[in-house]
Amino acid sequence: MDSSTRDNSTRTPQPQGEGSDVDRPVDDAVGPLEFGLKSTRLLLQLLHSLKRVGELSVPIIGEHPNLLHQRAALLQKISRALLSHLQVSIQTRGEIPNRGLLVSNHVSFVDIMLLSALNPLVFVSKSEVARWPIIGPIAVKSGTLFIERQKRSDVSRINEALSHAFDADVLACIFPEGTSSDGTGVLPFQPSLLQPAISAQLPVCPAHIRYETESGIRADEIAYFGDRNLMDCMRALIRRKKTIARVSFGSPVAADTDRKTLASLLNHEVCRLEQFKHRDSHS
Repeated sequence: MDSSTRDNSTRTPQPQGEGSDVDRPVDDAVGPLEFGLKSTRLLLQLLHSLKRVGELSVPIIGEHPNLLHQRAALLQKISRALLSHLQVSIQTRGEIPNRGLLVSNHVSFVDIMLLSALNPLVFVSKSEVARWPIIGPIAVKSGTLFIERQKRSDVSRINEALSHAFDADVLACIFPEGTSSDGTGVLPFQPSLLQPAISAQLPVCPAHIRYETESGIRADEIAYFGDRNLMDCMRALIRRKKTIARVSFGSPVAADTDRKTLASLLNHEVCRLEQFKHRDSHS
């Protein structure tokens, strides 16, 4: 898997257009037997991953940089294994940074696995994820930062943790839309978690994520939004024969302005990335 690819090949077919489940070919779905086998393999991998992270201590803000790197590296290994079982392949455009802050649109619970598989990362996630069965403890021990959205005071705690990650030269990622969407557009960005990058004068890299079928139709059934819950999205993903995750990385944006202006600039860049067509194929 190459996370620093450029738009210089023509191996990936061009998308054929948008659509929904009604438009999707029947042969995109696995049969009942394969669905059961995939579900079993995924569960076994999750349990194995839970055992691996169980060897780590509970993260604390200010812990030794080596521990931060260790957690991020373990999450990358786990993410790659889970994506393999889910038969999600990755196609990238542009270069993922090695340090600083990464901001992306947010479509699915798969986003964290996807970006982590490309480069070791520390993520900021909603606090509810920490309470998810199996996945929650894995996320906790792998260093994910959980924010209580209802508490404004929690922003300062997360910003402190992000600053610590920057000091340790660990790449951090936030989803500044503040929620996941159906993937058809990009929501406005919230500026509050951009302050650590501004204070440290670190570059902020924009990214855009899109999930597709092999025929180029948007795989909107795995989007985690509206009334859908984790199990709905998980079943939809397991049911698919193959899912293609397309990730576009833009040029780093200088964090030399105020938070609201930076949020607007980054939102514009992510919207621009949304228009790109991939011609690279790296999985």
